[in-house]
Amino acid sequence: MTGAADGPVPAARPRLAVAADPTPAQFAQWLTDLAFGGAGWPVLLARLAEATGRDCRLVAETGELLATSDSTSGSTVVDPGALRGDRVRCADGWLGRSVPVGSGSRRLGVLLLAEPVGTGQLDYARAAVTALLIEAVRREPPQPSAPVGADGLLRALRDGTGDRSPAGQADLVRAAAAYRWRLDRPHAAVALGYTGTQRRRWASALTWLDRPVLADGRLGWTLLQGDAEREVARLRGRLEQIVGAGQVRVAGGRSVTGPAATPDSFRDARLLLRLLLRNSPAAEPAELPFERAGLAQLLLAVPSDRLRWYVDRHLGPIAQRDDLLRTLDHWLATGGSRQAVSEQLHLHRNSVGYRVGLIKRLLGVDPLDPSTAAVLRTALVARELLIVAADGG
Repeated sequence: MTGAADGPVPAARPRLAVAADPTPAQFAQWLTDLAFGGAGWPVLLARLAEATGRDCRLVAETGELLATSDSTSGSTVVDPGALRGDRVRCADGWLGRSVPVGSGSRRLGVLLLAEPVGTGQLDYARAAVTALLIEAVRREPPQPSAPVGADGLLRALRDGTGDRSPAGQADLVRAAAAYRWRLDRPHAAVALGYTGTQRRRWASALTWLDRPVLADGRLGWTLLQGDAEREVARLRGRLEQIVGAGQVRVAGGRSVTGPAATPDSFRDARLLLRLLLRNSPAAEPAELPFERAGLAQLLLAVPSDRLRWYVDRHLGPIAQRDDLLRTLDHWLATGGSRQAVSEQLHLHRNSVGYRVGLIKRLLGVDPLDPSTAAVLRTALVARELLIVAADGG
């Protein structure tokens, strides 16, 4: 076997029609998502073959065939020495362009794309490397112990300070597996908050959970998988058995796949927990999984400057009047019940009427008009998110 000799050219595979050709970066992200979702090498190579119109093979450093986009099978398909060339000929005469598959100290082998190969096709092949490495890590035997401690792992995932390289991301997946967390499957961050005074009891309660928790004063951070709403409720119930009822707040972030997206889930959980903690200790709800966050589910993804513009545009004249903002919030929530707002805010009915009249004059709208009510409700939630985002506690 030689590495660069010419030979018969395999027939090109028909290219699948797509709505729009992805860039190599978009293709890399798509394949990575597939890998984290459980797609194995054959599926990943099939998607690469569809994108490039060329068959492909994944070959280990030993020359062993690991996977292929077609029906080829066999053990040793190439002399290991030939893998150092740009073009590699296999034992069956198949000729492919070589792309190294590795990162850092981790070396898997090479990805071969059937010749002839153009520059654009080669870019797609290089874009597939990360996804192939993710599957390689999945196939590695379980480690006897965690590469990093639970606190360090949770802190890296929460703060996004882990190694962003493919090898670094793969190490996070492997480290999390030691604690029964599958980062390559859907998972969500959880933020735990304590409103009581017995801090030592709270710290002890966190250690009694069935998972590692990163403790930070009155706060705690962990991960969950499975039914998010049920798990959030279960965690709160378990903690309140130890610290007392009504003293725990639990919020969950969005469900994500892959360690690169986990910091986003922690950010969601942190902001939703702060929303809960802004309420009085006896206020409901005491838990807020992302799935029940309502408008906040959408607004968490909106940049702060856009939220600020929206709040200024629709609440500007009363933005500095907490009394009017609270009145507006309750007025919308009760459908304009003066009696209900009076009882909730401990105001005389006439005071409620005066405040509502002032709100109408300053904003120039009727808050109960259906379209206006939706805008104002969105602006109120956006304002709350801006406040908690600015709060570093």
